[in-house]
Amino acid sequence: MKNLLIDILAFGALFSSVLVITSKNPVIAVIFLISVFVNAAGYLILLGIGFIGISYIIVYIGAIAVLFLFVIMMINIKLTDILETGSQYTKTIPLALAIGSLFIYEIFTIIPFSFNNVSVISYLLNFITSLNGLILNSEISNIDYVNIAFNPGIADTTFNNFLQIEAIGQSIYTYGASWLIITSVILLLAMLAPIFISKTNSKKI
Repeated sequence: MKNLLIDILAFGALFSSVLVITSKNPVIAVIFLISVFVNAAGYLILLGIGFIGISYIIVYIGAIAVLFLFVIMMINIKLTDILETGSQYTKTIPLALAIGSLFIYEIFTIIPFSFNNVSVISYLLNFITSLNGLILNSEISNIDYVNIAFNPGIADTTFNNFLQIEAIGQSIYTYGASWLIITSVILLLAMLAPIFISKTNSKKI
């Protein structure tokens, strides 16, 4: 039963993310984005990562989704503008396919070899392995090498018994401090941008 709920929440998150991209109305897109966060939070809670799941609900739904709604309300997009831009979605389909194929290529490049027991994934891994051999003259990296590549910091020599929150805080503020600062700057720009946009629109009126 638990595995079925996990699969349903994972499918709901993927389906809602597709609806976020394809929705023409930005308000409806934000509502589907909230659905993505709710499904992802339930997925993480069922996996036993309760703190991150609850933080998804508090931070993403309670703050970032409301921030997106604030930006949309400040920009004051008209319905006619939405309908005009909606007809231009089909023009960007080749670009979306190219970016999506590159994303799938990167994802299956870092997938560990333990996923080879799934037939569909094993075929894709073999295809990308041969593609890497032709282009880069290399095979798919093992997951241990990927973890070392993305976490170059040397681990502490002493191991401590951390709680889940303490372990997350230790990793974020030790190895991911620069990413945390960059994320805070991006959120600050997202708050300041609609204010400047609304000021320029009021001056034109």
